[in-house]
Amino acid sequence: MKVGTRITAVTSALVASTLAVYAFFDLRDGARERRDRLETETRALASALRDALELRGVNAALADADELSAAISASYDSTAVRILSAAAPEPDASEGSRRRLRDLVEARPRLVVETTDDEHVVALPLRRASLAAPDGYQVAGSVEVSRSLAPLAAAWREDLVRTLPVLAIIVALVVVAVMLVARTLVSRPIDKLLSGIDDVARGDLSRVLLSEREDEIGALASRFNDMTYSLRESRAETERQNAAKMKLEERLFQTEKLATIGQLAAEIAHEVGTPLNVIVGRSRAMAKKAGDPEAVTKNAEIVAEQASRITRIIQRLLDTARRKVGDTDGGLVDLNAITGATMEFLEGKFAAARVTRALVRADGLPPVKGNPDQLQQVLLNLLLNAIEAMPGGGHVRVETTLVTRRRPGLEVAPEQPVVIVEVTDTGGGIPLEARDKIFEPFYTTKQGRGGTGLGLSVSHGIIKEHDGWIEVDAGPGGTGTSFRVCLPAAAESG
Repeated sequence: MKVGTRITAVTSALVASTLAVYAFFDLRDGARERRDRLETETRALASALRDALELRGVNAALADADELSAAISASYDSTAVRILSAAAPEPDASEGSRRRLRDLVEARPRLVVETTDDEHVVALPLRRASLAAPDGYQVAGSVEVSRSLAPLAAAWREDLVRTLPVLAIIVALVVVAVMLVARTLVSRPIDKLLSGIDDVARGDLSRVLLSEREDEIGALASRFNDMTYSLRESRAETERQNAAKMKLEERLFQTEKLATIGQLAAEIAHEVGTPLNVIVGRSRAMAKKAGDPEAVTKNAEIVAEQASRITRIIQRLLDTARRKVGDTDGGLVDLNAITGATMEFLEGKFAAARVTRALVRADGLPPVKGNPDQLQQVLLNLLLNAIEAMPGGGHVRVETTLVTRRRPGLEVAPEQPVVIVEVTDTGGGIPLEARDKIFEPFYTTKQGRGGTGLGLSVSHGIIKEHDGWIEVDAGPGGTGTSFRVCLPAAAESG
């Protein structure tokens, strides 16, 4: 629930409660006032009737009691008048009237007042002079006036019916007024502030809130503007530092590449220089001893041997450039055995890096043609890269499977059985834009952490020479990296 809605609800509840309490006490006081007025009027009417009847004559009034009672009662609304004789009460008189008459005769009070749920009754004695009485008069009868209380209940209901709509209108007006005030003074400024916070959360730091008020909301807007300004300055400084760092890293990377190339060139110059010197010397010796067949033959053999040596040196360089490490002819290779041996070989590496591992090998996996040392080198490179991708520890899963599929890029070729070795880690993953470059020589995502950029390049060359291919993708759930080494299964020999 929004703050403005809460303010409106609480304020409206307080106002409605206050008005309800006020209306309750006002209705109660009005009902009490009308009741007091009815009792006063009833007592005054009874006293006036008693005085009039005594002035006329008590005996005459008692003689015409029924006619006088009916005539007087007809003159008033909701009022009944009864004149009773103490000597012979009317037979149709109620038990209450008879009891009140006895009280007046025996106890001789000034009056008797009784109130029930339906009526208010006042009874006064009709007196006549008597020398035998101690106080000089005798109670000859009573005049009784009763007023119905039904008009009071009707009047209370009318007041309630008039009051409730007024209360409802007042509460509705208060609700609307409080809602408008809360929306203007609280909800709208808070909505603007929340919108600005959402923009900042999405990365838009250009949002500025106008500080239109000198209260807490205005102070929040000012603090928000100060915060976004600080964030903009911090972002700009971070971008400048990152740009400078990237330039420095690029220069260092280029320097490392040049150093590597220089090292290779120096090694080649050193390795090739010695046999070239021998060849030059023997060539001159052959020229000087051209007439000596034995010397020419010996020098020619030495020249051929040194030339072969140069060829081997150059071949090593070409192997690196072409990502070929050696001869792929080695017979049939059981990849289940290769994966198991390699995982055992790296057991210490896994433990030191706090990396757990899992090996899932397919049953009945067919062999592949190739060189077991080279294929093991590929698996070693992939597992070492996985360990380095999880400096804080993680999990590596190696799984062998057999599938039937076509070679990528040869959609028209028939499907063939393919043995797959999949290495999956839970590291930071490889960005999508870098996946096309990771197999290039000297390309590495581990600048400054010892990477040479040759491991995957050499592995790619080995698998290519084995007529296979390597696929790279994100791990399950989009985290980590998954390398799939795909090699054609060897045909079963009969």
